[in-house]
Amino acid sequence: MEAKLKKELGTSMLRSAGHSGGGCVSQGQSYDTDSGRVFVKINHKSEARLMFDGEMASVEAILKTETVKVPKPVKVIELDTGGCVLVMEHLDMKSLSKYSKLLGQQLADLHDHNKRQLEKNKKEQQTVGKGAGQSEVAAVEKFGFSVATCCGYLPQPPSTAIQSMSWASQGCSVASTALFTPPTTRRFLKQPALQRETSFTNSSIT
Repeated sequence: MEAKLKKELGTSMLRSAGHSGGGCVSQGQSYDTDSGRVFVKINHKSEARLMFDGEMASVEAILKTETVKVPKPVKVIELDTGGCVLVMEHLDMKSLSKYSKLLGQQLADLHDHNKRQLEKNKKEQQTVGKGAGQSEVAAVEKFGFSVATCCGYLPQPPSTAIQSMSWASQGCSVASTALFTPPTTRRFLKQPALQRETSFTNSSIT
């Protein structure tokens, strides 16, 4: 794998930086290269290409919003032995608990970004010499993402053209009403403490 990384990254030096980790899906390792330190996410499964292509596109989309810090993706590389790696910027993350409030604010900004972009585009339509769609980050009016992403190994197909946001909002309301009304709620209300909350489940979820 190291030889493939050196070739694809165009670096003469590839030295383990001693930072490694992983979870139930992929493993990770940091390396020092000619152009700086990178983090390499490794997966040897056949689904790795789809998974990492989606992750790279997702991180690039978040970067464009300039709302929250994420590592800059570099490249998805197929391994000769099977699977792929996702190479990205290495970030040192230590003692982050003191930044939890800031992170919460930035995540809120991220979730509100598209709404602000739609409002900005509407104003641009009314500006002479600048029409809608000329902003750096394109706003969307439909739920979903432009490329397939994955939850673990499970692919989530692109769905930007399926339904409008207004329809999806109504659908969420209908779905929550169906979930939290009898007979569905009876399955969750067998405990005495839950029985006292019946009025909440039937009237408060929208």
